[in-house]
Amino acid sequence: MIRGIERLAKDMTVKMMRQEAVANNLANATTSGYKTQRPFVTVLQNAVGSTQPAGQSQVTGLYTDFTEGPIDSTERPLDFAIEGDGFFVIDTPQGLRYTRNGNFTLSEDGTLVTQAGYRVMGSGGPITINSQNNTDNITMTAEGLIYSGSDQVGALKIVTFDNPEALVSEGNMFASPSGEGRQCDMKTTQVIQGALERSNVSPVDQMVEMITVGRGFETDQKSIMVQDDSAKQLIDRAGKMGA
Repeated sequence: MIRGIERLAKDMTVKMMRQEAVANNLANATTSGYKTQRPFVTVLQNAVGSTQPAGQSQVTGLYTDFTEGPIDSTERPLDFAIEGDGFFVIDTPQGLRYTRNGNFTLSEDGTLVTQAGYRVMGSGGPITINSQNNTDNITMTAEGLIYSGSDQVGALKIVTFDNPEALVSEGNMFASPSGEGRQCDMKTTQVIQGALERSNVSPVDQMVEMITVGRGFETDQKSIMVQDDSAKQLIDRAGKMGA
């Protein structure tokens, strides 16, 4: 009976982690470039020497669903969307980070930066655009070459990873524990100007998950209360028999 309560308690912990993932996904449903985080749930099987009961689920971590989100036109010259594989490279105080969010702007000195002020990296370093705050003359090719009028001022650095599952999610950015990625093949990937990739979160699916997990959590709670009451009754009977 105690084992049953322990098992239900662990199962409730799994459900709490799943709910946290759902809540985070819903909070970022409108965040450009955000990728859905999903719990990696495994079901334990009987194993020699195992102290865990078979069939018990556990969360071993979160994984990222890198499915491409819908691309919406914004007609804003400094909005860029990647169609295909690849990430923009961002220089942050914590080091290089990688994102699919191409919602950029210009700093006071004309450097291409994120909305948070982090520099967007080009193939030769940060990209400086001498546009005198006139972004209407900024154009970009599908290969990521950026022009101010007729002058090329830089080329976006678009990288990919052989094992993107190893990337660590930091909101709509990712850190790479294994080092920098390799240059993306721009024959199969293109950059679209005046557009943004939206989040790939499906609010409907996440709400269904939240309801399902919530109901399961309530069922586990009721089961624990029933088993706890049964345990108390057994203890009371044992006490009376021993008196």
